[in-house]
Amino acid sequence: MKWLRRCWWLLPLVLLVTLVWPERHFVSIWDGNVYLQCVVDASAHGLTVISLRCGGHQSQLYMGFLAFAERAAPGSTVPIVIVNLVLAAGGLVAFGALLQRLAPGDDWWVERALLVTVLAVHPLISATLIQVNPDFGLYVFFLLTLALLVWRRYRWAALAGLMLCFSKETGALAFGVMLGLHTLFRFVDDALPASARWRVLAREIAPAALPVVVYIAFLVWWGATKPGYVIWNQGIHERPLTGLHWFDFDDVILRSYAAIIFVLGFAWVAVAAIAADLAVGALRAVSRRPDRGLSGLDVQVAWFIVALFAALTYLLTAYRTWSFPRYFVVLVPLLLVASFISLVRLGAGSTVRRTLLATFGAVLFSANWSSWDPISKRLFGVLPVGDRSLYQVSGIANDFRALATDHLSYNLEFTGFHYALNSAFAAIRPTDSTYIVFPRFNRWGLWAPLDRKTFARVARSTDVVNPRYADETMIAALRDRKPQELWLIEQPNDGDTLALQALHRDYVDADSVRHTAQGITIAVRHLVRRGAGVLP
Repeated sequence: MKWLRRCWWLLPLVLLVTLVWPERHFVSIWDGNVYLQCVVDASAHGLTVISLRCGGHQSQLYMGFLAFAERAAPGSTVPIVIVNLVLAAGGLVAFGALLQRLAPGDDWWVERALLVTVLAVHPLISATLIQVNPDFGLYVFFLLTLALLVWRRYRWAALAGLMLCFSKETGALAFGVMLGLHTLFRFVDDALPASARWRVLAREIAPAALPVVVYIAFLVWWGATKPGYVIWNQGIHERPLTGLHWFDFDDVILRSYAAIIFVLGFAWVAVAAIAADLAVGALRAVSRRPDRGLSGLDVQVAWFIVALFAALTYLLTAYRTWSFPRYFVVLVPLLLVASFISLVRLGAGSTVRRTLLATFGAVLFSANWSSWDPISKRLFGVLPVGDRSLYQVSGIANDFRALATDHLSYNLEFTGFHYALNSAFAAIRPTDSTYIVFPRFNRWGLWAPLDRKTFARVARSTDVVNPRYADETMIAALRDRKPQELWLIEQPNDGDTLALQALHRDYVDADSVRHTAQGITIAVRHLVRRGAGVLP
């Protein structure tokens, strides 16, 4: 048993690598392709505060890590996956340290090991790691900062907090909330007189405030010297702060956010434990019975995490944009810990706790490659994509005319789009003059160079084929210069048939082929100009 206690950490690491490493050649699609190209371009042309401002976000430090690693193999996705795996391992270590502070002692080591393993196999973590985006950096550095704060390593927390702030704008928000709540909890818990408490806290915690000072100074400098918004806006709102809805609780986007946080992909299992705890607490309050204790847990840390989870859930859902699950990946570890605290408050014994956590981990591991959660299916609806169906995460808010883009990045099934496209391109064998058409409303982040030999999508710019990608409106704009033939890519998440209708004005079908990879099927229509005959 001693060897198991010493080596248990190998299990979550092995499981995480087992999930992610097979996808090391996956070329990000949709929003992920924008961030991937930003990293590749910055690596090739210079790491600067401008080149690493990917997707309009102040993401310089996290994206800088990826871009620096990319120099080892320009245009390859493997260095990015390796760096993200190393960061993910660091995040798991930090999560373990947080749990050590929450549930110290030998009696809790199995629960700590199981919680770390559950986080390691969580499908949203795997999807966010593979699909290049700043939210993964936010998740990792949030965990590192949180662990360092609860262990009161304030100088190291300042360094991790700086990385957090410059992973994405919401990182600065998360850091400010974290530091503020930590200071408040320390002040309330300290036995010294109030005036002495403030002096002690100011002296001890002051170094941890450095990221706030640096971030504000950076934004002021950016606003004074650079054009455009200082934080991400991307034109979705007239001004960045317009997207805030502090007390609007009757909003379809908010309902979509709540479903993603509390239901999607078996999240409702953890929420059920919290709901049961709240119900029991309410009944005890009504009957004037004393509150239940948290025997064996550090009460201050427990309530700090619960308060942080509640505050960040409210703040992250107050800003309304799109229903992308990765926006809330930072809440995943907090939800896990909050549900564990509820199990303890409910009086679940060690056998029950361990059985539930192990079962939950097995369920989440399977959910990386299968969308089989019946509650999520019922709530969101499903999107048939070939041999399987995915949760229609955009089904509540109907964010786009495309049925789903980054909405589908809640587990690893979405990577099948990349491999299905590779299969189609290998069959077409395009040249630099081949026209490949995607529907206007479902082409985002899908146009990529192709390997000259295999015709697989790649991120590099050398030894590649660059087909003439277009949509139906671009083809129509060519007028008399329209190509004699083209290939229309039809995907299962296309939201309308306008592209085919528009192209049929000038083209007729020559043939159509379906390509399936990892359960996802796309159709390719070979279209030729009317009167031109069928080309070989």
